[in-house]
Amino acid sequence: MVVDFHLHTSASDGELDPSALVARAASHGIRALAITDHDTLGAYRWRDGAVFPEARRLGVELTVGIELDVALDGREVHLLGLGLALDSPALDAHLEAVRVAREERARRELALVRGRLGEHALSVDDVFVPGRGCLMRPHFIRPLVARGLFATYQEGREWFHAHARVGVSVPKPAMAEAIGMIHAAGGRAFLAHPGYYWKDGFPILEELGALRALGLDGVELDYPYASSSPELFADGEAGRFVSALRAAGEGLGLAFTRGSDAHAPADFDRVYGPPA
Repeated sequence: MVVDFHLHTSASDGELDPSALVARAASHGIRALAITDHDTLGAYRWRDGAVFPEARRLGVELTVGIELDVALDGREVHLLGLGLALDSPALDAHLEAVRVAREERARRELALVRGRLGEHALSVDDVFVPGRGCLMRPHFIRPLVARGLFATYQEGREWFHAHARVGVSVPKPAMAEAIGMIHAAGGRAFLAHPGYYWKDGFPILEELGALRALGLDGVELDYPYASSSPELFADGEAGRFVSALRAAGEGLGLAFTRGSDAHAPADFDRVYGPPA
């Protein structure tokens, strides 16, 4: 059975609404999935929970999930929570604090962008779209690229890193706290795309034991590194890392999960081929 436990919708930085994402996944033969939007469970509450009957209609098993921004040894890493309840006080309080901070940051960033690039570069409606539970940089960069203010998304992202710092800190729990919130919500905690931390110089394979001791349940083992980031993973390097990760995880009793990290229809096509 084809499964995918790392998918994004328009509730964060994905392009498809929750029901459309489930339908797209089903067209690629995915029979079990989790929507794991960044720091929000909004996809599951969108239109009064419309994603649940849509999944049932399509014969897709839907698991409630999330992708949390987490602090680990001075860097940001991402933690997948899978099998969550939608009414966990600790997790809900954290997500509300993140939402408030991200909205304040977005308001300041919007003013900065309009001041530097012109009042017509972006509007409030471009960024503050109904249904977005997590405001992120792509919500600024994509419309700026579409209007020709940057030639590519990469160019727009580099401009933001250089010119759009507004001094708003978004809460990032430490790893132990984040794992605790996921467990309190009835879920299991999986480290997302660990190969990226490894490529960034973090000794993730050596640190798995310490993370396991903090309560980590598993790692995202099957991830499309080579197609997502060919500039980073070439000549079989992704396969070698995954083999080492599997061996380390098995030795620690960690569970494994699979995800495409799809944000758009083109991502499904890249990972799974054309839809049926």
